[in-house]
Formats: sequence, structure tokens, C-alpha cells
Amino acid sequence: MAGGGVFMTDERTVIAVIFGGRSVEHDVSILTGLQFLDALDQSRYRGLPVYVDLDGQWWTGEALRRRERYPLDAGTREALQPVTLPVGVPVRRRPVLLAPSRGLLGRRITEIPFDLMVPAIHGSHGEDGSLQGLLSFAGVPYAGCRPFGAAATMDKHVTKGILRDRGVAVLPHLLVERPGAGRFLEPDTLERMLAEQLGADPYPVIVKPRRLGSSVGVAPAADRDALMAALLAAFRLDDAALVEPMVGDLVEYNIAVMRRDGAVVTSAIERPLKARDVLDFKAKYLAGGKPAGPKLDTLPGEGMVAQSREIDPKELSAAQETLIREAAVEAFETFDLAGSVRVDFLADGGSGEIWLNEINTIPGSFAFFLWQAAATPLSFTALASHLVEEGLRLSARDRATADPRLADAQIFRRD
Repeated sequence: MAGGGVFMTDERTVIAVIFGGRSVEHDVSILTGLQFLDALDQSRYRGLPVYVDLDGQWWTGEALRRRERYPLDAGTREALQPVTLPVGVPVRRRPVLLAPSRGLLGRRITEIPFDLMVPAIHGSHGEDGSLQGLLSFAGVPYAGCRPFGAAATMDKHVTKGILRDRGVAVLPHLLVERPGAGRFLEPDTLERMLAEQLGADPYPVIVKPRRLGSSVGVAPAADRDALMAALLAAFRLDDAALVEPMVGDLVEYNIAVMRRDGAVVTSAIERPLKARDVLDFKAKYLAGGKPAGPKLDTLPGEGMVAQSREIDPKELSAAQETLIREAAVEAFETFDLAGSVRVDFLADGGSGEIWLNEINTIPGSFAFFLWQAAATPLSFTALASHLVEEGLRLSARDRATADPRLADAQIFRRD
């Protein structure tokens, strides 16, 4: 209560940041969600943490903001509130989360209102269009990609096929589906298919789950036995895997893309520095290190922010940089993407050839460190504000009429 007996009201826009999820990328998602909550402009927005545990239960509560609370123990759960998202509510009203509680008169339901949801769930059920489809159906405003872009770019096989048709350079690949129950991979058949797609001498190759990110499940294979083992490991994570040729003298480049003031713009380019041939999950998130080049802010939780990297690497020629930027913009526009999207490239350090590798619609830390190092620097707080305001605009645009009379599609009479 303020002086004079007047209650102060909090008129800030409430931003529900949802993270965690039923995905092997669960832990990485926690880092991204906490970082986004920390980055919000506290004078304009009030962050509402929404954590989805591995069983799919949604939770909220201030204890979720503390990194050291994860994984949640029984004591922390006691301090949290389980919540659900109602779907069958009028889309014109303010969205809410429903929280059950017990009062003097028995069980009751409390509504927790918010204005926009920011998906920070990496991988399955969060980055793949599932969550975006749910929010669209329920009429809940949200930030980032719409369902089509999220779903299409999560599928590496679909992404590469579409981009190849658009003239974007991508590596050839073989799609291998997990055998059904009681069936097994036939090595000779696999070898024949591999030769048809990658040539008579395809090894070494890289195996990647079809629909996962953060380099989870990525493994090299130097021969048939290693390939079979890598595929079996990938099939524990996904129902299909891609087999690609391993790039000689491999160098990786990443760039972020978003739409600002009606134009698609790109960030600084990074070259991750790695101590092994394949930049896998452990190298990305558990190795630590510091970026080379311009000083970047750090936030609790590290993740990709702490990964060793060189910003705007000097070895890139003007032609190579142009190729990366133009291909990233082409991918962004082809899939009608939104938010801060990171596009990853592979390069042969010897020949200089560059191929688009994959598109991450919810990258770690929303790739803020690439925007901070851009030609026109953008802080994480400014980036978070942009993503929020863009999400509100896109959601208002998507709220099309549902009146059959306006579409000349009326069958039943309405007074």
C-alpha cells in the first residue's frame, strides 16, 4: 500500500515464458527460459515462469527462476503451483493459466492472467510446431514462429528438400527409417542405398536424428559397423535418421536472422571453436570456454553463451559471407519464419565450399550473443522486447474472423 492508503497496481504486460518440456533437450531449454526471464525489461514486462517437467506437468512459481533448484526436488515442488492452460475459452478475452487450490470452502480454481507466451522449449513438443499449434488453436498470443515454420524446419529431411529446390546448397543425404517391431536393418540393403545417395565410397559419414536439435544424437561413422551402431542409437531418440557425408576439414558457421521494421536482417557470424571433429551436445553445452572477438555479456546458465567461438571470423571471404547471409535470409523467408532464428552452416576449410546445415527456430539463448555482436548491436533486453512486441503483432494479425457469414459460407441461420 502506498502513502495515502492507495493500492499500487502493476500495469506491466505479463509475459509467460514456457520452458523445460518432454524432450531430450529439456535441460538446455531450462537455461534458455531462465535467461529470457532475466533479460526482460522489468519496467515494461513482468515475467511469469512456466516450467514443464519431463512428465508433462506445468508449474509456476518464483522458485523456478533459480537455476540451482533444478532438477526439482520434493521441497521445491511444494513451493510451486501446478497449472493448466484452458483451451475452450473465448479467444477475445485475456489468456489465463488455471491453478487449483484448496480454501476454507473446499477446492477452487484460481486464474493467473497473462498477455503473451514465449516458447523457450527446444526440440520435441516445443520447437516442432506442437506448442505453437496448441496456442494458435486456443487463441493465446505467442512469440516466434507460427506452426508451419516451426514444424517444417524441425524436420531436417523436409528442410533440406525444400531448400535444395530453392537453389540453396545443402549436403546430399540418405533418410533411414527405424524398422518396425520384429524387423531389423539389413546391412547390405543399407550399403546399397548409401551408395546410391552418397557415392560408391561414402565413408566417413555423420548420423543425425531427423527431428532433434542441439546436436543431440549426432555421431560419426567410419565404416558399416559404426554406421549400424550410430543408427541404432539415433533410433532410440527418433523414428528416422539422416546419413550425410562427413565434410573434410570441417568448419562450422552460425548466423541469426529476424525481421525488423519490415526487413529481414542478419546478425554477426560466429565460428564455434571445437576440440573434436564433431560439435556434439557435450562440446556445445558442457565444455565451457569464452568467445573470441568482441566482449559478450554472460548470463546465469551459460549454455551456448559460454561456448568458445570467434565472431566474424577473418578467414571468410566477402563472397563466402555474402553466401551465408543470402542463404540464411532465403531460408527465413521460404519457411515464413519469425522471432530470432539461428541458421547453421558447414564448410570445407580446404575447398571453401559451404552448405546450409539446419535451421533452429528456438536457438539457445535466442542467439542473443550474435545480435549483441552485430554491426548494429542489440542487447538481450532489446532483443527480448522485440520478440515480445513482434509476437503481439503476429498474434493480432492471426486472429482472423470466424463468422461464416463474412466468408459467404453460412449454412445454418443465425439471427
